[in-house]
Amino acid sequence: MASFAGLAIVLLVVLVVRLWFLQVIGGAGYQERAEANRLRTVITEAPRGAITDRNGKALVTSKEVLNLVAQPQDLVGDAGARTLTRLSAALGHPAGYFAAKVAKAQKASPFEAVLLEEDASPQLQAYVEERRAQLPGIDLQSAYKREYPNGTMAAHLLGYTGPIPAESARKYRDQGYLGNETVGRAGIESQYEEYLRGIAGRQQVEVDARGDIVGRGVISQTSPRPGQTLRLSIDLSVQKALERALAREVAAAGTSTGAAGVAIDPKTGAVLAMASLPTFKPDVFESGTPREIQRVLTSPGRPLLDRAIGGEYPAASTFKAIIGSAALASGLYTPGEQIESPGSLMLYKTRFRGFNNKAYGPIALPQALEVSSDTFFYTLGDRSYRRPGWPLQEWSARFGLGKATGIDLTEGESVGLIPDLAYKRQTCDRKVDPINCSWRPGDSINMSIGQGNVLVTPVQMAVAYGAIANGGKVVTPTLGNAVVDADGRVLRDLLSARAKNDLGLPAGVLDQVKQGLKLAANGNSGTSTPVFGGLPRAFKVAGKTGTAENSSKIDHAWFVGYAPADDPTIVVAVVIERGGQGSNSAAPAVCVTMAASLGFAESRCGSGAKVN
Repeated sequence: MASFAGLAIVLLVVLVVRLWFLQVIGGAGYQERAEANRLRTVITEAPRGAITDRNGKALVTSKEVLNLVAQPQDLVGDAGARTLTRLSAALGHPAGYFAAKVAKAQKASPFEAVLLEEDASPQLQAYVEERRAQLPGIDLQSAYKREYPNGTMAAHLLGYTGPIPAESARKYRDQGYLGNETVGRAGIESQYEEYLRGIAGRQQVEVDARGDIVGRGVISQTSPRPGQTLRLSIDLSVQKALERALAREVAAAGTSTGAAGVAIDPKTGAVLAMASLPTFKPDVFESGTPREIQRVLTSPGRPLLDRAIGGEYPAASTFKAIIGSAALASGLYTPGEQIESPGSLMLYKTRFRGFNNKAYGPIALPQALEVSSDTFFYTLGDRSYRRPGWPLQEWSARFGLGKATGIDLTEGESVGLIPDLAYKRQTCDRKVDPINCSWRPGDSINMSIGQGNVLVTPVQMAVAYGAIANGGKVVTPTLGNAVVDADGRVLRDLLSARAKNDLGLPAGVLDQVKQGLKLAANGNSGTSTPVFGGLPRAFKVAGKTGTAENSSKIDHAWFVGYAPADDPTIVVAVVIERGGQGSNSAAPAVCVTMAASLGFAESRCGSGAKVN
């Protein structure tokens, strides 16, 4: 009897402890579940802001769609599992397809609707509507999808949107995002997320076990807030011309693996056009299949690489304008001085050959730029090597080379390379080649023609030539123009506050460089005269070709220039990978781009000639 009483006491104690646990320790959790069963938060998605060009032409818009979603709180137990299995089979998916999606989403957001299928087809919508009773917990929910009216146009600079990455879920949730929202993942979409993002509306309603609104109905409500419209500095007509010209030259080259181009306003830094080939469909990461996404990610052509800001190339002869400016600014060269320019030059017991071994005799800097004399610049490189402080490196850095430009695309920008002694020491192998751990004369000599270890990006070269064009100010390239309201009124200026750094050049230093660049595009012996020589006087171009040696053994083609030569409003830098001679492919692409910006007939552009 005593043992029975003892057992009863033990059971009573266990019962009391269990009740205490349920009410005190677990009470909050159970209360939350009860509320979740009684109350439902209905999310009303807000559209992302539109993106337009400088003239208000649409680049990216948002289209309203219906998404197939699951309400996890209504999909419990075996009944919920059967619903998801039935739906998976009806849509041609493996049995556990939707169940896995719901389970994964619930871990991060237990009470939020789970996206099953985006942009439900009319057939799918009809299927769900006709089977409401058999599909408890399955809804069609209004949402928005990004649309690109110009297809792949400007894909790299616009970027793309996609689901919140799992590794960033906590960061976004702390910022008020829902777990199933779409966010900017790259390009402008990511850079200006704070303006483009729409804030979802929330409506809390009381529902019964079937999910129907009952009782008090709507308990609380906040309205959705659409994202703001972002106006870019891009001119769509110039963008189209640049992309068309790049595609044509890549196709014509036959051996090309890609191309890139950048057009900027040299006075403000506003980016007028920016393109990279090969390209991709920007909507693939929002609504593409896993196979389509994987195809883009693994393509050997690297279509996701924005070559305009992330491609690094030897600058070749386009670098000579920077070297000439550096030589003048540092006193390595005196205005008007003539330097002997033979077909080759013996320096330090090494013969350095010029392009085609062509001799030009004694010439000044403007003529050296006109004919692109390698040996003239070899002499400047040798003088820099002998000068303490190596002014070529110093002035290259002042022009913005070897570092980020500050463009408002912070992800994916490469800094290039202006080699110096520190670089040599970091990259050499003292055991294998100790001599290569020092800065040698040949390093400065090769650097003087943009070869050796010199690496630049197209946007860096556009900025550098912009500084020559505007008289000595290094601008910050900028894609964002303004945040505007529905009537086009500016809410926030994104351009005018961007930095402009003065090079600190003595007065008149750039005059000879500018003269040389005009001759290079218009002179009797100009390397790009066949392309630009026929343009009307009001649209004369100043610029320089480049033919860059690289590991592929097929030269990259360069042209960087500005126009009108005497009052520049546009600078264009173009590189055609494995495109051969600079005047043959890059220069014609630049001319077509300038025609769209300045308004002269594209037919006035020449076809180029095989010169460097």
